[in-house]
Amino acid sequence: MNRKEYRFYAYKLHMVKEQEILFLGGDSINNSASSSKLIKKVIRELGQTDRENFVVVMLNTKLKPIGANLVSTGSLAQCMVQPREIIKAALNMPCKALILGHNHPSGDPSPSVEDKLITLMIMASAHLFDVQILDHLIVDMDSDAYQSFADEKIIEDTKHKVRGVMDQISRL
Repeated sequence: MNRKEYRFYAYKLHMVKEQEILFLGGDSINNSASSSKLIKKVIRELGQTDRENFVVVMLNTKLKPIGANLVSTGSLAQCMVQPREIIKAALNMPCKALILGHNHPSGDPSPSVEDKLITLMIMASAHLFDVQILDHLIVDMDSDAYQSFADEKIIEDTKHKVRGVMDQISRL
């Protein structure tokens, strides 16, 4: 039998520090007000404030920011986000928790159905890798307005949904 050789490549993943972000919010992020300021800072530093941007901030076990990633820049009214891109960023950092955030250029930080659905999908994906999602914030870049999924109990409700699904899967 004649066997044909097949070639493939070995790869290494490296995190590359693109720039330093200075944030005067103290050592740890422990409430939605400081989280919203942090999300705005990251969007201003990495994104384009005239369109929707989705960012993730990685936190260590002491809830101190150790990294940030601009996941996606979209249009005026939407931003495409894949949970795998958020999990990829988290797994390449020594992080325990994430804060998700995006801006609404309209100025209205109210969450859409799509915002809630992507949060559910991200939380389910993160659960598989023991990464916590502490909050998802929607911010207005031109004012102090923001919406915190943690403050509105959306994060807690979503955690229960994820646990329920995982329990059902484990019984299969």
